Amino acid sequence: MEQLVIINIILILIIVGLLILFKKVCKTDKSKYILLLILPLITIVCHYSSLVYHQIKSAGAMDFLINNPNLVLPIYPCNVVMWLALIYGIIKNKQTKFSMFLADYIFWFGMVSAFVGMTVNIDFFNNPTLLDYDVTKGILAHATMLLNVLTLSVLGFIKIRLEKNILHILISIIMMFVIGVYCNLLITVIGSEEFAYNVNSMFLIHSPFEAVPLLTYPLISLVAFLLYFITFAICEMFVYKKGSRWYNRLLKQLKIKK
Repeated sequence: MEQLVIINIILILIIVGLLILFKKVCKTDKSKYILLLILPLITIVCHYSSLVYHQIKSAGAMDFLINNPNLVLPIYPCNVVMWLALIYGIIKNKQTKFSMFLADYIFWFGMVSAFVGMTVNIDFFNNPTLLDYDVTKGILAHATMLLNVLTLSVLGFIKIRLEKNILHILISIIMMFVIGVYCNLLITVIGSEEFAYNVNSMFLIHSPFEAVPLLTYPLISLVAFLLYFITFAICEMFVYKKGSRWYNRLLKQLKIKK
């Protein structure tokens, strides 16, 4: 456990340092867009480096791929964030409604899932050593993702407006549910129900923690939705002046005077 704490402290310090550097160096749109294209590519390379490692070590890349379907399918939120971050990096116009939706999804879900993947890494708990390449790689990949999503905020691509943010969160929750159902069904058809149970895409089948059996996707998404709502409401207190916050806009739309 000490190894996990130490490596995460080191990684977080590196991430903070790089974010400060990005803020100072990336002043033009071109430099920002290049950075937002490079960062997800780093995460992807790190994510798939296990295939190269196992191929060199024992020519076992194919076996590793078969046993780790998240290398092929978007099994977990992190997988979805990783690919959406690349799509966002490729898109030139980052002011469209679709781009702003991607930014919200990548930032708000990616920040949580990447941090959890670093600090509550299931692979590390199953094999508590940093000498295992796959374990260390998993932690590093989540760290590069955290750097990627936090860079969106540092460079000014995350905007706070509760109505828009919470709508994007709701769409994202529905989207992840659909992806999870699809992945579980596909794995069941191609593999078996037991394999789908073990993979447990989006934690739809069972909780990732045996001690908390009720913590499946419906409960996780409900709690997440409420926490995000509270977070956006608090953020609005710092972003908007009194009289122009979300509840003021709601009252204005409903034509209700105080």
